Amino acid sequence: MAAGGKFLFRLFVLVVLCLSGGSVFSFYSLLYEQSDVAESTVFLVEKGESLNRIAERLKQDNLLSSKALFKIAARLSGKSTQLKAGEYRIPARASAKEILDILVSGQTVVRRVTVPEGKTSKQIFDLLLQTPGLFGDLPEPPPNGTLLPETYVFSYGLPRTVILERMRSGMNKTIEELWPLRDPDLPYTTKEEALILASIVEKETSLPEERPRIAGVFVNRLRKGMRLQTDPTVIYAITNGSMELNRRLTHKDLRTDHPFNTYVNKGLPPAPICNPGRESIQAVLQPQKTNEIYFVADGTGGHVFSRTFDEHKRNIANWKRTRRRKQLAARKAKAAAVKKAKASTTKKAKPAASKTSKAASKPAVKKKATAAASKPAEKQNPNQKAASSADKSVKPSVQQKAASSGEKK
Repeated sequence: MAAGGKFLFRLFVLVVLCLSGGSVFSFYSLLYEQSDVAESTVFLVEKGESLNRIAERLKQDNLLSSKALFKIAARLSGKSTQLKAGEYRIPARASAKEILDILVSGQTVVRRVTVPEGKTSKQIFDLLLQTPGLFGDLPEPPPNGTLLPETYVFSYGLPRTVILERMRSGMNKTIEELWPLRDPDLPYTTKEEALILASIVEKETSLPEERPRIAGVFVNRLRKGMRLQTDPTVIYAITNGSMELNRRLTHKDLRTDHPFNTYVNKGLPPAPICNPGRESIQAVLQPQKTNEIYFVADGTGGHVFSRTFDEHKRNIANWKRTRRRKQLAARKAKAAAVKKAKASTTKKAKPAASKTSKAASKPAVKKKATAAASKPAEKQNPNQKAASSADKSVKPSVQQKAASSGEKK
């Protein structure tokens, strides 16, 4: 609208307000009046949505008292064509003026998607496809080792391919930044080889402080010409690269004939087995210098390291004992939980059963009492009465002993 047209429109609106019994003062009062909505609301402006439709939906959500007022304010301020598509957070009790300014600002709600370290490219694509707020298809997953695990921020409606390009760019930038800082005597000479070993380190431990040490063990093995013998490469081999194995590895698995199996092949596998994070990449470029060539899980999430095979065998034995103790404790806990649940069920059922039993026994007691009353009283030997009482007192004790003996067995 031209400048002259805008002036005439504003003048027309003011005249209408005055003729309808309103005033400029009441118009602005309504414009700044707070809504009744007590909580913040997320409001989505679709791409290409008209001012009329936006005002109508704001009214439906009780964010506006008058959609006409909102539209007039937008046109009078020259902002009717400046409302931007996106997801906005409208604060509690926001006025029409505040809402208009928010929708014009373009300051949309910030969403986040966190890509964990150690995922394959296929797993990362599955995560992006399940992330609300992202749109569009994805191409075929790229090779492992090309996407940087990180937390990425985005606004509603962003194409998934944009996040994909950020991850690719992030990985390239990271390796280019860290490569010049590498130790000079590493047994691998290319960035690709460094990413391969970083992907193995990533899958071997979730503890950041352990990564340089584990990288040091693998470096020592490579220097000695030993096989890496790392379980994640076996998992990669037997799952066809999916890295999803819901069971423990077997000795048969370790003998699998596959290029990625480092139990049967020396050196690094042909390619990364996952997408490593920055810390794992840095760990293989600056590994911890030790004489250690073995490590095994310690049963608490970390690892125990050793320099000789004898030490390693002892550590394995300790780990197996720890695992057995944990399994036994888990079984006991499960059994206790089952016992508690059964006791609880029995306790709930007991009052009803007891009540029924009590009710059923009442007539029998009365009958017995009646029968006793009808018979002539007999003289009883005092000694016999004492013996009868003694029998009653002994029986529970004997039963308790038997029960106790049964528990010990």
